[in-house]
Amino acid sequence: MSTSQALIVPFDPSAPSQAVAGVLPLQLWSLTPSGDKAPKAGATATFYNTPASKTMTISSVGDGFAAKASEVKRELVRKSVGAAVKELKAFEGVKEVVVDASLDPHAAAVAAHLALYKFTLKTNVPSPFDPRNAEPAGDKIAFAPVEASAEWDRGVVYAQSQNLARTLAEYPANMITPTAFTERVRREFEGIANVEIVVRDEAWAAQKGMNVFLSVTHGTSEPAKFLEIIYKGAADKTAAPLAFVGKGITFDSGGISLKPGAGMKLMRGDMGGAAAVISAALAIAKLQLPINLVVTTPLTENMPGPSATKPGDLCVLFLDSTTDATEVDRSLRCVLIKRTGSDFS
Repeated sequence: MSTSQALIVPFDPSAPSQAVAGVLPLQLWSLTPSGDKAPKAGATATFYNTPASKTMTISSVGDGFAAKASEVKRELVRKSVGAAVKELKAFEGVKEVVVDASLDPHAAAVAAHLALYKFTLKTNVPSPFDPRNAEPAGDKIAFAPVEASAEWDRGVVYAQSQNLARTLAEYPANMITPTAFTERVRREFEGIANVEIVVRDEAWAAQKGMNVFLSVTHGTSEPAKFLEIIYKGAADKTAAPLAFVGKGITFDSGGISLKPGAGMKLMRGDMGGAAAVISAALAIAKLQLPINLVVTTPLTENMPGPSATKPGDLCVLFLDSTTDATEVDRSLRCVLIKRTGSDFS
């Protein structure tokens, strides 16, 4: 067994156990300068050659764990495993980590993969996040549970999907344009059953009268996209779907009404809504949940430019019941509201 392997053992300081053969966490913890109080959740200690030829990190789930409510327990396991991973990932030689997930396999898997995540595009070492990579890079550390389980596997899907949302929101705007966003989505969903990806262009949006959306696109040279993800996992493929809608402004300068320069680079994250809904859809599709789902997100940049929408340009037309909306000049960039009696529709 090489020193590239490590073991994580969460433990309850008030309930002695030996979930992993040959490992006595409380006995090991007593060897540390820990004082008389029970260690708080997330308190860690790392030992070498324990077991032989392995690095091991034990991590507390806090005192009185067994008496806590189930959701509280789940969060404590996440905190414990996450703290252990953060400690171990500082060791360059550690490549494989086995996790005692017996307290909550799902929570342990989620915590391990979320805690490992660190976005970087630094070039001194090839970045796994570089969009030019021909193949997705593997994780710095490979995790496995002491005992395999469906709940561990489910937790891995949860975490990987959350990490995708984090990655999309972190990319600088020149790397996650509307076109690049849709291409990445196609790659992520490739080969998953019951999924259809539809990417619409500006001409389609114009035909549908999506003038408010199109008015945002006028200041940028990047083509806008309207992304649809259709997942049919229910037994009845015609059943009404759940709908997710996410805002996809891949960079929001404010357009003509420029936002303050300080912190404007953070406006790359204005597509966080789109990142969240497509990542949730990815988890749903990977797990083949028995539902139908439709995800829609308009994708564009909001930039200043010679054709950018100016304050006051956008209008609202109230049409009476005899007016055909198709007769209205679409170049007016108007929101059309049709009056029906005393109501609007």
